Amino acid sequence: MIVERERLQQLTETFLTRVVLEAFEEADPPLDPEDHPFNADTPFRDFGIDSFLVLKILIRLEQAFGTLPKTLMFEHTNIQELAAYLVDEHGDTAARVVAEEETSAT
Repeated sequence: MIVERERLQQLTETFLTRVVLEAFEEADPPLDPEDHPFNADTPFRDFGIDSFLVLKILIRLEQAFGTLPKTLMFEHTNIQELAAYLVDEHGDTAARVVAEEETSAT
């Protein structure tokens, strides 16, 4: 399945946003998105994400994309950059992941 790059970027950003929000819920204590607002170009460091949450997010991403660099979220510092990396370097997998997300949401 071929998905236009721009659309795949948007869908991957949506997927990543969901992954980050899930990590917020799993934090101890849970982080309230109202207290830590973000969008696709907000740096991860501004989310209130600590190393424990970075690890949780990375584990979730590796479940979907396979082995990824442990420094991924330091090299790509926001959802927009991270989505671009995943689309550019793992485009087929990103297309599959977002297609599965859309299917499970319906």
